[in-house]
Amino acid sequence: MPYEPPEGAPRWQSAAHRLVNATWFQNLIVAVILANAVTIGIHTYRDLPAGVYRAIELIDYGFLGIFVIELVLRFVSYGLNPRRFFRDPWNVFDTLVVGAAFVPGLSSNTTALRLIRLLRVVRLLRLMPDVHVLMDGLRRAAGPAASLLALTGLLCFIYAIIGNLLFGDVAPQYFGNLGEGVLTLFTLLTLEGWNSVLYDLRAVSPWGLPYTISFVLIGTYVVINLVVGVVINSLDEAYRNRVDERAETKDLTDTIHGLRKALDELEAKLADTGLTKDATVGTDELRHRFTDHPIDRSPATDGASGQDGRLTE
Repeated sequence: MPYEPPEGAPRWQSAAHRLVNATWFQNLIVAVILANAVTIGIHTYRDLPAGVYRAIELIDYGFLGIFVIELVLRFVSYGLNPRRFFRDPWNVFDTLVVGAAFVPGLSSNTTALRLIRLLRVVRLLRLMPDVHVLMDGLRRAAGPAASLLALTGLLCFIYAIIGNLLFGDVAPQYFGNLGEGVLTLFTLLTLEGWNSVLYDLRAVSPWGLPYTISFVLIGTYVVINLVVGVVINSLDEAYRNRVDERAETKDLTDTIHGLRKALDELEAKLADTGLTKDATVGTDELRHRFTDHPIDRSPATDGASGQDGRLTE
C-alpha cells in the first residue's frame, strides 16, 4: 500500500506528500526521464560535433538536479524518517541510482556513468500505472514458477543423457556431451529450428522422431504452458487483491464520513439544547432531550434517576 502521512502529521510533511503525488508533478518526472532517455540515445552516435556532447553533459547535470530535488521531496513526505522511507524498495533503488552519480571515481568512468544514466530510465517503471500489480503478481508466481522451472531442468537433464546414449556417436553436434545436449534441448524448448533438429536426428536414427516429438510435447506444450498459466493466475490474484483493497478503502472512507456526519449532527443537537462543553448529562437526561420518550419520574425509580437523570453544571 502507498504510504500515507498519519493523522496530525506536520503541515510541511503533508504538503510534500501532496506535491510528490500530484499528477502534474509525476508527469513532470516522467517527461524528465523520457528526455534523459533521448539524450542517452543521442550520445550513442559517434560522429556528432563536440559541442553536442558538451551540451548533453550540461543537460544531464540538470536532470540529475531534478532527480535529487524529487528524491529530497519524497524523503520529506515520509517525515524525514529513513526507516520508513527505505521500507519501500523503489525508494532504495532510486536512492542508489541518484546517489551513484556522486560516488568519487564514477564520474571519470564513462562506461559506469552511462550505465547509471541508463538506470534512471528504469525508474520510469515506478511511475507506470498498475506496475505494483505486476510486481505483486510476479512475486506470487515466483514459488510455483521456480518449481516448474526446476522440473524443466530435470526434464532437460534426463533427455540430454538419453540423447547422448542414442545420438552421441551419430550426431555429436547435438548430443556429443551433456552441455551440447542441454543446449540442443533448450533450442527445442524455444521452438526455434526444432524441425531441423528433428530431420537431422531422424536421418541418423529411427529414435529421432519419437525422441524429438515427445520432448517438444512434454517440455513446451505441458511444462512451459504450466509456467505461463501460473504467472497469469498470479497476476489475476494480484489484480483482484488490489480491487478488494480499493473497495475496503472506499468502505472505510465512507464509514469515517458517516461517523463524522453523525458527530456533527450530535454536536449541533447539543448546541441547540444550550449545554456547555463541561456539562455532565446522565443517560436518562440524554434520552429525554434527544428522543420522544420522557423520563420516568415514578416513585419506584425516582431515587435512581436522581443520580443518572440529573444535569450538573
